[in-house]
Amino acid sequence: FPCERWLAKSEDDGEIVRELVPSDIFTEKLMKDGTLKQIEEEVEDPLEVHTYKISVFTGDIYGAGTDANVFLNIYGDLGDTGERKLSKSETNFNKFERGQEDTFTVQAVDLGILYKIKIRHDNSMFSPDWFLEKVEILDETTEESFVFLCERWLSKKKEDRKIERTLYEQVRKARSLVPVKYETIVVTGFEKGAGTDANVFITIFGLNGDSGKRALKQKFRNLFERGKTNRFYLETLDMGELKKVRIEHDNSGLAPGWLVERVEITNSATGVTTIFPCGK
Repeated sequence: FPCERWLAKSEDDGEIVRELVPSDIFTEKLMKDGTLKQIEEEVEDPLEVHTYKISVFTGDIYGAGTDANVFLNIYGDLGDTGERKLSKSETNFNKFERGQEDTFTVQAVDLGILYKIKIRHDNSMFSPDWFLEKVEILDETTEESFVFLCERWLSKKKEDRKIERTLYEQVRKARSLVPVKYETIVVTGFEKGAGTDANVFITIFGLNGDSGKRALKQKFRNLFERGKTNRFYLETLDMGELKKVRIEHDNSGLAPGWLVERVEITNSATGVTTIFPCGK
């Protein structure tokens, strides 16, 4: 994997992350005399490194700008960039100010068609709250552009108090990623002490993305009791084929310990039910 470039804030383009693609493949072949000979082969269909121009638009409302560190992961149908810190704006000295557009450049192996991003901040500094309007990404190699609307706060104090958002591409995914209700059934075990008093959360993961961390709660109901089945309806963009769930509690209450028998999730649009056994 050749590089021959700096990974340094003070050299080259200031990047400290590089994606490298192979130039050649070397294999060893056992010869008749018992020796190993190294054979060089050319890489078939070498991957391209693309340049992505990222434009981040901060909202024009009171307190919209942030001093926190911002991180972005871009997802396409061929892979993702991994989380990258948006360090130096190419258009402004002070980045993420109210009503401002900031531009960044990221290089990565060809991601294909972009369909979502995850963007967050670390809640650092004196004014971390951030109202993000949208993110636009231009693949300078193919000249394709992608728009990810947000129009929400990333804040520990406002709205739903989340500092990370998953945003979906507005044009290409609008038809396939439609809102869907997922019937979520949680079955608590029948052993003594199986029920929990803690607050319970779930994250559902599918081929098109994830639901984000959701609280499982109902007003005036004592949930997750021994041997009981509880039903919830979660609405999110269509996640496609479901791959896994993450279920957790916050260890609160007098008896937080919980024996989870299984989780069943049904896509109300397709009627497909996926069962996730636990028994732990």
